[in-house]
Amino acid sequence: ILKKYFYPDARRSKPMVTFFVLVGGLAGVQLLNATLFLFRNYSTEGMLLVNSITLSVVSVLCVFEITIFSHRFRTVLKTLGDINQVPTESQVRRIVWITVTGNLFFFTRAFLETVFAGMMVMYWRRNGDVAEVFDHGVWDAYILMKHWSELAILGLMLYILQNRFTGSTPTDTMRGGEGSGSSPGVGLEKNKNGYQKVPETDLGDDDVGSPSLLSV
Repeated sequence: ILKKYFYPDARRSKPMVTFFVLVGGLAGVQLLNATLFLFRNYSTEGMLLVNSITLSVVSVLCVFEITIFSHRFRTVLKTLGDINQVPTESQVRRIVWITVTGNLFFFTRAFLETVFAGMMVMYWRRNGDVAEVFDHGVWDAYILMKHWSELAILGLMLYILQNRFTGSTPTDTMRGGEGSGSSPGVGLEKNKNGYQKVPETDLGDDDVGSPSLLSV
């Protein structure tokens, strides 16, 4: 839907094909990394360095993709809401929360992996090995922040998915004018979903100022 909305002439891709291509690419990188390690082209520290660089790049790409996708999704959702005259504030608020939470997680992950990879390169250039990295207190902090961030994102996502993010419903919006003395929908038939039925009769000269008909 998003691609058709923003790029009407573009060829529609298959989501599962794109998913398998991305997963296959990541699996290929990890397989190549493990193969080089098994053939002793580099040590365990080298394999960890490759993993850190890979995760850092993937996390940065995820931040950009999530931000772009969220903006497009909210644009389409607001447009459809305006067309159907249905409030979309609660859905937009939920999308914003998911976007902020996901970006925070991936940004934290990219930051941690970049710092860890930088320390490994620094110690290797200074001492010729990276053994000190695993004896340093930063290693413990890296492991703790890495796993606690995963638990935090799971908890926040669970909270967001369970939270209703309640907003005004279409029925409440139309009924709100009744209590305040206004009658924005006088003479217009409303169905159970809160939509207003457009009258089938044509507007005549005598009906232009009539409040019982919908003027466009």
